[in-house]
Amino acid sequence: MVKRHQAPRGRQSRPDSDDDAFIASVLHFGNWAKSNQTLLTAVVAVLVVLVFGAVYLRNFRAQKIQNAALELESIQNTIAAGNADAAKAELSLFLEQFGDTPYAGEAALLLGELYLDSQQPELALRALEDSGVEGSDPLGPQALRLEARANEASGDYGRAEALYLEVADATEMTFERREAWADAARMRELQEDWAGAVALYGRILEGIEETDPTRGLYEMRQEEARMRSG
Repeated sequence: MVKRHQAPRGRQSRPDSDDDAFIASVLHFGNWAKSNQTLLTAVVAVLVVLVFGAVYLRNFRAQKIQNAALELESIQNTIAAGNADAAKAELSLFLEQFGDTPYAGEAALLLGELYLDSQQPELALRALEDSGVEGSDPLGPQALRLEARANEASGDYGRAEALYLEVADATEMTFERREAWADAARMRELQEDWAGAVALYGRILEGIEETDPTRGLYEMRQEEARMRSG
């Protein structure tokens, strides 16, 4: 019986192995780098400058924010000491130097409060306009209330009423919402909108328990407004 011999299977050859391809790439890059040494040096230098620049700016920004916090704390101490005029000047300078930091809004509100306390509602409104604080910001309700008070002091009761109502919508605190409605009702009374004031006092009373000691005050105000409404 004749034995059949199987021919050995030929290995499938590849033009280049993965190692060969890698080595070829390295050699190619090396040749390119030699012929473009000036360009490569320039690119590396630019990357180094960019990295160090980013680190410097980040550190500079962090240091500026820290300085702003310390400066604002110092100004608050000035206010606590009763030096309102000095605090106004310091806050104005603060906003020039640190107006791009997270503490700018708080500083602007402090400045507006000081102007309002010194019977300068127009300047208080200007400080609030420059603050950039929106109603949806954490300081939003506080800014809206201060703006409402400034408009009230200026005699613009209609605008003040609208702002107090915005405060009521913006705040999540029950007592702040109640105070805002009460202030808005007071603005309606100043405009002789007695029926509107009655409605707002009613909204307040809806959220007050019968045993709440403040309930009687709002019931009395509502009754007074109802009597005037005829």
